[in-house]
Amino acid sequence: MNPPCARCGKIVYPTEKVSCLDKNWHKGCFHCEVCKMTLNMKNYKGYDKKPYCNAGRRSIQIPHNNTN
Repeated sequence: MNPPCARCGKIVYPTEKVSCLDKNWHKGCFHCEVCKMTLNMKNYKGYDKKPYCNAGRRSIQIPHNNTN
Protein backbone atom coordinates (compact mmCIF):
# COMPACT_ATOMS: atom_id res chain seq x y z
CA MET A 1 0.00 0.00 0.00
CA ASN A 2 1.33 3.43 -0.93
CA PRO A 3 1.61 5.99 1.88
CA PRO A 4 -0.07 9.42 1.98
CA CYS A 5 1.92 12.62 1.44
CA ALA A 6 2.80 14.49 4.64
CA ARG A 7 1.81 17.81 3.02
CA CYS A 8 -1.23 17.19 0.79
CA GLY A 9 -2.47 13.83 2.10
CA LYS A 10 -2.78 12.27 -1.37
CA ILE A 11 -1.20 8.90 -2.20
CA VAL A 12 2.52 9.00 -2.97
CA TYR A 13 3.61 6.54 -5.66
CA PRO A 14 7.20 5.20 -5.70
CA THR A 15 8.30 7.24 -8.74
CA GLU A 16 7.44 10.54 -7.04
CA LYS A 17 8.28 9.71 -3.42
CA VAL A 18 10.72 11.57 -1.18
CA SER A 19 11.17 9.84 2.18
CA CYS A 20 12.55 12.27 4.72
CA LEU A 21 11.98 13.44 8.30
CA ASP A 22 10.21 10.13 9.01
CA LYS A 23 7.51 11.06 6.47
CA ASN A 24 6.72 10.56 2.79
CA TRP A 25 6.28 13.47 0.40
CA HIS A 26 5.59 14.12 -3.29
CA LYS A 27 8.65 15.75 -4.84
CA GLY A 28 6.63 18.94 -5.39
CA CYS A 29 5.25 18.92 -1.86
CA PHE A 30 8.70 18.71 -0.28
CA HIS A 31 9.28 22.45 0.02
CA CYS A 32 10.39 24.99 2.60
CA GLU A 33 7.80 25.84 5.26
CA VAL A 34 8.78 29.53 5.04
CA CYS A 35 9.51 30.44 1.41
CA LYS A 36 8.00 27.41 -0.41
CA MET A 37 11.23 26.72 -2.33
CA THR A 38 11.26 23.14 -3.64
CA LEU A 39 13.81 21.09 -1.72
CA ASN A 40 15.66 17.82 -2.22
CA MET A 41 17.70 15.49 -0.04
CA LYS A 42 20.86 17.58 -0.53
CA ASN A 43 19.57 21.04 0.34
CA TYR A 44 16.93 20.67 3.06
CA LYS A 45 17.29 21.45 6.74
CA GLY A 46 14.88 19.71 9.11
CA TYR A 47 13.44 21.18 12.28
CA ASP A 48 10.51 19.82 14.28
CA LYS A 49 9.89 17.22 11.50
CA LYS A 50 9.35 20.00 8.92
CA PRO A 51 11.54 20.87 5.90
CA TYR A 52 13.27 24.24 5.47
CA CYS A 53 15.82 25.79 3.13
CA ASN A 54 18.93 27.34 4.70
CA ALA A 55 17.42 30.85 4.79
CA GLY A 56 14.06 29.59 6.04
CA ARG A 57 15.68 27.60 8.81
CA ARG A 58 17.59 30.66 9.99
CA SER A 59 14.43 32.80 9.97
CA ILE A 60 12.48 30.71 12.49
CA GLN A 61 12.93 31.20 16.20
CA ILE A 62 14.37 28.20 17.97
CA PRO A 63 13.76 27.94 21.69
CA HIS A 64 16.90 27.79 23.78
CA ASN A 65 17.13 25.90 27.06
CA ASN A 66 18.55 28.08 29.81
CA THR A 67 20.23 26.21 32.61
CA ASN A 68 20.90 29.28 34.80
